[in-house]
Amino acid sequence: MKILCVSLALALLVGCTGAHKEGISRYDEFDAVKIDQMVGNNISGTTFEKTIICLNARRESRRVIAVTNANVTTITNAVVAAVTNQTISLSTNLLYTVMTNLAAQTSGLTATTPEAEAAAAATIETNTIAALTPQAASLSTNVTISLANNQSATAAPNQSAVSAQQVRTFNSQITTSSNNLSISLLTNIVVTGETNIVVAYVTNYSVAQLTNIVIVPTNYLARDYFLYTEMTPPADFTLQSGESLVVLADGVRYGLTQVPSSGAFLGRKRFTSGLYRVSPETLIAIGNAKDVRVRFKGVNSAIERSMSSGSRQNFKDFLVRFFAPEPVIVMPARKVASAAR
Repeated sequence: MKILCVSLALALLVGCTGAHKEGISRYDEFDAVKIDQMVGNNISGTTFEKTIICLNARRESRRVIAVTNANVTTITNAVVAAVTNQTISLSTNLLYTVMTNLAAQTSGLTATTPEAEAAAAATIETNTIAALTPQAASLSTNVTISLANNQSATAAPNQSAVSAQQVRTFNSQITTSSNNLSISLLTNIVVTGETNIVVAYVTNYSVAQLTNIVIVPTNYLARDYFLYTEMTPPADFTLQSGESLVVLADGVRYGLTQVPSSGAFLGRKRFTSGLYRVSPETLIAIGNAKDVRVRFKGVNSAIERSMSSGSRQNFKDFLVRFFAPEPVIVMPARKVASAAR
């Protein structure tokens, strides 16, 4: 039994450490994608390790024939219209008043003694001379002019109002008195002018949605980059959902979440495989780092490993081999001249 367990452990170790660490490249005709990836890059070089973890780089390349850009542009036109209502009211009130007052006359006959009054009463016919005392004629004039201005203004978000009112009052009074006769002439003129200006703001919004679809025929390679993990976890270990892989490359943290592959993805037997989408800069940072630590987060536990120098060198060799920039073809001068002709 011990010999069988040792043989199985050796088979697993050989399967992880010796399986195409230099990288493989294949073309999937069904998904029209070229896959370049590492396989079996064991993080730790410890022999007879129960939990084996491999960290590999992966790139998927596909040819893009046409790119469609749908640009949706929303144009909003705000039109503000000002409506002005002006009301002018003018009113004039003219009042004439004439008053005549007649005073009682005063007699100039006086009795000096009671005997004289009795003798006058006894007389049947008496000639009495009435003497009237004339009063001096008088004339008085009173003129009053008053002016009142009232102005008010109100403002609202969509309306402004201004009101101006002017009231002019003219009062004149002429009184003449002569011989107990008083004549008064009263004139009252009230002129009222009122101006109301109401400005209402009406805003109309015109929203126009323009959709421009631009199809650009192209012929370039679109690439997606991944970290491809292989692991033989313990029986009670289950990866958590969400951020399940954390990589520390020289102290820089990269939190990663599993994503499905757009192409065909086949993991190795007896290994739990996963894909984590990353940027090419992340792969370069891992390959150039001097200290790389990896943590797999489980539901109830976590698995941590440090990437050995040999594993980091395998990672760097793969990047140098498959991630090198494509060579630029330079035509000789003669061929350029002949092509121009």
